[in-house]
Amino acid sequence: MPLAIAVLWVAGVAGFRDYSLEPIQWLSLVALAFAMQVVGNRMQRRRPLPPMPEGARAIPLAALVASIVAGVMAVAGGLLEWITPRYFPTEVSWGLRTLWHVACAFGASYCLFLRRLLQVLPA
Repeated sequence: MPLAIAVLWVAGVAGFRDYSLEPIQWLSLVALAFAMQVVGNRMQRRRPLPPMPEGARAIPLAALVASIVAGVMAVAGGLLEWITPRYFPTEVSWGLRTLWHVACAFGASYCLFLRRLLQVLPA
């Protein structure tokens, strides 16, 4: 799922800048994202998670962590989108572009953390 979110994020950013991706570019983007995921999975060493508090549930914990990641991305994405229109003009509002970065960061990190936590905690 994070792979699909990453591809949609790139598509959204391209759409904000009025850049349409050709079919070969779409294919290259998906192939690159898939290759990065395969390589990342093979190189990743799974360290055990630290002990979780008694009664911890995977879904709320993943949502909390994803909210923190989204908050950081709100600042970083907002700053990035405040600077880039000087070099890459766009008609899309600053708030919508920032919200796109935040939503994609939340979705991808939620999926990643939930998948990891479900190996240890109940839903």
